[in-house]
Amino acid sequence: MPVTIEAKPHKGQAEVHNDLARYRVLSGGRRWGKTRLGVLECLETAAAFGRAWWIAPSYKMGSVGWRPISRMGASIPSAEVKHTERMVTLPGGGTVQVRSADDPDSLRGEGLDYCVMDECAFMQERAWQEAIRPALSDRNGRALFISTPKGRNWFWRLHQRGQSDNSDWQAFSFPTSDNPYIPDHEIEAAGRGMPERIFAQEYEARFIED
Repeated sequence: MPVTIEAKPHKGQAEVHNDLARYRVLSGGRRWGKTRLGVLECLETAAAFGRAWWIAPSYKMGSVGWRPISRMGASIPSAEVKHTERMVTLPGGGTVQVRSADDPDSLRGEGLDYCVMDECAFMQERAWQEAIRPALSDRNGRALFISTPKGRNWFWRLHQRGQSDNSDWQAFSFPTSDNPYIPDHEIEAAGRGMPERIFAQEYEARFIED
């Protein structure tokens, strides 16, 4: 019997989670809740006996996903948490593993049911094109791309694709202020303390031309 993953997403997270597009591209401001959404979906995949990967731009940045994945995994009865491999195995055999995209060739070979490309604006595009996209083919796997913007690079192009009429792709954009748990005065204070251009990118999730 599949494990039940308890979650209480806020309105924006629920909107993204409930969308049925195979590929969802989420541009979100800092602290909006991108990581929590992706972690919950990885664990849901594993709970349904699937294989999920959390892919970060580097091994060090992978800690952002591994901390909540390992913590929530450890709270599930009979789950196995392997810190060396950064892998959680749930009852029934489903897994979540954190991987690094710093060497895209190292991502080849596995078939996946689901993956999160975390802060993908900061990783190489070929990690997706040459390694991860083919890994989703045999299982008809899904992908969630989450990031704050970094100019108009390949993440921006994916976001543009999600705004087209292609039913396989869907794009979302949420500023930090859409997280009901972040006080307005904190966001206003951040805005006063940094250049307008940086605030627009980091807190408003706007794609600024380089």
